[in-house]
Amino acid sequence: MTVTEAELAAGLARTSIVIALKDDVRIVEAIASVDEPEVEIVLALNGASDEIRRIAADHPRPLVITEIPDAGNLGAAYNAGAEAASGQYLLYMDSDCVFAPGVVRMMVRAVLEHPVVKGQVVYGVGGGVLSLLTARVREYDEGDYVSALSPPLIYDRRVADHIGGYHYDPLVHWCEDREFDFRLQLADIPVVHLPDAVIHHDAQHGLQNLRSYWRYGIGEGIGQQLGVFTTPAVPVLWRLYDSARTLLGCARAKGPLAAAFYALLQATYHTGTLYHLLRDPFGVRHRMPAAARRTRMLHAVPQHCPELTPAQRVRLRRAHRERGRVIEPVADLSVFRTPAPAPLPVQRE
Repeated sequence: MTVTEAELAAGLARTSIVIALKDDVRIVEAIASVDEPEVEIVLALNGASDEIRRIAADHPRPLVITEIPDAGNLGAAYNAGAEAASGQYLLYMDSDCVFAPGVVRMMVRAVLEHPVVKGQVVYGVGGGVLSLLTARVREYDEGDYVSALSPPLIYDRRVADHIGGYHYDPLVHWCEDREFDFRLQLADIPVVHLPDAVIHHDAQHGLQNLRSYWRYGIGEGIGQQLGVFTTPAVPVLWRLYDSARTLLGCARAKGPLAAAFYALLQATYHTGTLYHLLRDPFGVRHRMPAAARRTRMLHAVPQHCPELTPAQRVRLRRAHRERGRVIEPVADLSVFRTPAPAPLPVQRE
């Protein structure tokens, strides 16, 4: 299928960029990098600061603003953004990243042919050693497996109808895109990688990355309790084995210093999971459905390159079915190439 210029123009007009936002003033640069004026931009405020509210209110470009009360919940923020968006195609972006010129158009062109498309993150280096190591570890963590981890990620919103009827699990505060990727695998919906669709991630300084991995660990803990992630039957032994294998691969690919830093990040990740189990800092345990329970397997899904095995697909599909969500393989992906009904107008206040 060849996308004509008329089809591309129509696709751009039906695209919404969704950005979850708390207090990051770099959102100004992120918005400025959107070089397609007809694309809608949705800000999902997530415990936003007064300065962010001022920036959003005074910005010269029209913005769609939505807000959630559950501060720190990325899954809920992305859902709110998807609900507020009028576009058929949802492009997820972070406030600390900028699009390279032409990337928005490139990703929209691709999503007209493929239901889910992933671009490429290039991590900035700020001159410090930790910034350099962070970039190396993040590059390694991307792995060879093409996942639906965002940003940048664009997909046809009709995909949600085939992966349980929802975009992101509202209880999974972080690692929400990991859970989304698992459901895509259960539905056999491939993620097409566009290595030339580059976004630039701002350099991380100091120990910022440790906070991210701490949060990812909390998301892992929530996902395990919900049963949407697998839980290793022998947790400590499996995690030691998985971490050792991952660190060895990192040392070979990025050097021993990067592997040492990754070991610190891995420890922070697992500590975050343990902290959630002990303290439940976001109070999600009492909000879990009655059918929620762990999906135990001898081998859990690795943090690095989380491609599901056939056995893991069977167990996770069963776990979703027990919660009333039927996720079966999509036999014909052409269902996403047929024109979607015109979206209902979104009421703006």
